[in-house]
Amino acid sequence: MFGTLFYAVFLLWAMRQWRRGQQAYQQQYATIKASPLPKVSILIPARNETANIKACLCSILAQNYPPDKVQIIVIDDHSEDDTAAQVLQVANERIQLLQLTGIVMGKKAALNAGIAQAQTELIITTDADCTFGQDWLLHLATTFQAGADMVLAPVQLKANNQLLQSWQGLDVCGTLLLTGAAAAAGHPILANGANFAFRKTLFQQLDGFAGNVERASGDDIFLLQKAVRAPSTQINFAFHRSATAVTAPAKTWATLFWQRLRWAGKTSGYTDWYLLTFQAGAYLVNAGLLLGLVLLFIHPLLTTIVLLSWLIKAMIELFYLRFATKEIGNQQWLRWFPISFFVHCVYVVFIGSLALLPFSSRWKGRKV
Repeated sequence: MFGTLFYAVFLLWAMRQWRRGQQAYQQQYATIKASPLPKVSILIPARNETANIKACLCSILAQNYPPDKVQIIVIDDHSEDDTAAQVLQVANERIQLLQLTGIVMGKKAALNAGIAQAQTELIITTDADCTFGQDWLLHLATTFQAGADMVLAPVQLKANNQLLQSWQGLDVCGTLLLTGAAAAAGHPILANGANFAFRKTLFQQLDGFAGNVERASGDDIFLLQKAVRAPSTQINFAFHRSATAVTAPAKTWATLFWQRLRWAGKTSGYTDWYLLTFQAGAYLVNAGLLLGLVLLFIHPLLTTIVLLSWLIKAMIELFYLRFATKEIGNQQWLRWFPISFFVHCVYVVFIGSLALLPFSSRWKGRKV
């Protein structure tokens, strides 16, 4: 019961911090948007992205941003399809194609290659299956102009209203709201490499991905954790829908399972106590609720406490997700909330437990 109440207070705090950050961002944007825009380099690691890379590049080329101030670098990570050919078909002098060779492979290696070729101080990273509104780049660049050394930005799923896609949409919305709230509170704990930016000098100062190179994922969050520990580093969140990167959800429950297990696999490398405390708290709250259902069969006198705990959690999560979907998602996903609510509880405990075990998975034909 007490854990559920604390969880409810925490979500209310997150919503308040989001509003606070959003208001500060709007004031900054109104002040800075007329300033000369900086040059930027956009890095797109790609592996087997034939179906997506053209749409990604076309949405970047259509940005409301001076063309002579944008460098686009696609890094082909040993694709087994015609990703490289698709890139070359988008004929534009701003696009540079790099291809990893030999034993050099993986997203971090691709980003290192792209950063080495970047001609600008401001680096923006995204994924090859993302697309963007026309003001996406404008908002990220303006956030840098406000003094940021690193910029976190929202990611939204292009999901339909079916259960699988809606559950993912709600999950990503809730996580992104927390990402912005923590940044507004002055201690960011999460980042998403699909919409992530930093100064090249900061990357060099932090020694890049050193210390986590062996991990297949985590290019975003491990670099963020280094930046949080670095003195006088300013990390901002771009609080605007137009700053959003849009990507597709996993198409099957099996694909979703392996994706989330891969994401959770980097947990053992986390060093930020704020993040570890949040994850442990979320795990214990959900595990406690599931255990409560089991105990009902043993101690029926606990019925009131257990059901009240579930009710409090359901009510605060619905309130939180209504707020989140209004800000950075699609409120139609909420039609699946009654089912998604229970699925998410099981998901947190199941994936959280598996993440502690030495599991491995495959991603685009590679063991990770």
